[in-house]
Amino acid sequence: MATALSSPLSDRIRRVDVLAYVFGLMGAAYVGEFTLATLAATATTYEAGMAALGGFALLGSAQMYRNPETLRNGTEPAPAYLYVLPVVSTGAALALAVGWVAALP
Repeated sequence: MATALSSPLSDRIRRVDVLAYVFGLMGAAYVGEFTLATLAATATTYEAGMAALGGFALLGSAQMYRNPETLRNGTEPAPAYLYVLPVVSTGAALALAVGWVAALP
C-alpha cells in the first residue's frame, strides 16, 4: 500500500540523482577539508587519505549518475522520504562551509 511518503514528488528526479548528490557532497567536503588544511600548512597523512577517499566518492557519484541501472531501482523516481537526505546533507555542508570561512585568518 502506497503512502504519501512513498509516492514520488517529481518524476524527473530519480533515486540515483539523490544518492549521487549526497555522495558527491560528501566527497567535496573531504576534498575541501584537505585543501584548507594544506593552505594552513597543517596537512597530515590522515587528511591526505580522507581527501583520496573524497576523490573516490566524487568519482563514484559520477559513475552512479552516468550508469543508473547499476543501482537497484536507480532509474525509478525518488520517493518523498528520500528527499530528506539531500536537504539534511546540504544544511550540514553549509554549516561546514561557514565554519571553514570563520576559521580562515
